[in-house]
Amino acid sequence: MIRRIRGVSATRVDLGADGRIEQVHVLGSADRTARVVVGDVIAALGAELGVTLEPSQVRVALLRPGQTQPGPAPLAARLKYVGLTMTTLRGSLEARVQVEHDGLMYEGAVAGSGGAAQGLEIVGQAALRAVETYLRTDAAFRLALATVAPLGLHRVAIAIVTWMGPEEELLSGAAIVHDDPREAVVRAVLDAVNRPVSWLGAR
Repeated sequence: MIRRIRGVSATRVDLGADGRIEQVHVLGSADRTARVVVGDVIAALGAELGVTLEPSQVRVALLRPGQTQPGPAPLAARLKYVGLTMTTLRGSLEARVQVEHDGLMYEGAVAGSGGAAQGLEIVGQAALRAVETYLRTDAAFRLALATVAPLGLHRVAIAIVTWMGPEEELLSGAAIVHDDPREAVVRAVLDAVNRPVSWLGAR
């Protein structure tokens, strides 16, 4: 959501112990001032999630003039969530996530044991495996966090993913929970990784 703001190329969200947003870190382009970016971030979170932040909670680092960076993934390059299948057998939980790109389907599957919290993590990991199936690569991403937290008037799935690229990078994504929080976790994972996926998928 935040990365859709003009001039924003990267973002990280820090949550407090109560699951609320403590700090938002943003990397912005040189053609926009930090004050304008802060205002846009606060307005976007307020409009989309009903969350109220103070300007001091949004920290902006700007690229130097002339410094370039890849823009957000074009819509055609984004992976689309298609489906989620959950299977339980003798205490083991398996998640299968299907994503689509250009009419082709890609699936990722992960199995593990545990309760509801572990179930969200298993779903998040399966989503990353589906992304890696599309990229025809292994171990490109590692799930650092998959959780659901109350934010304003909504519940929001939050995913934090480590991209194991040339320089390890922490990515974050979010999605509003409408019905199934597990599906929202898949969407949050895709929101987190779509930018590097657009670079890797174009190779």
